Amino acid sequence: MSARRSAAPTVGNFDRNLDLVAAYGNPIKKGIPAAVILSPNNEVLYATRAGELADARRMSESGIYDFLRKVTQTAKAKQ
Repeated sequence: MSARRSAAPTVGNFDRNLDLVAAYGNPIKKGIPAAVILSPNNEVLYATRAGELADARRMSESGIYDFLRKVTQTAKAKQ
């Protein structure tokens, strides 16, 4: 059974935790919030790179859920 963990580091005004952002391919480049899905071995399975969640404030709960479900399924398929 795999452990599931999440973290939500802040990037402030794009001026905080940028070393962490860079380590995962700069998923905030086209907007925040951003998401990165990692394997248990810390491999990036998915990262927002095109601002996919940049308009999350206007997305419904189900829209965000559907997006995350889709990318999680895609990430699982890569393992």
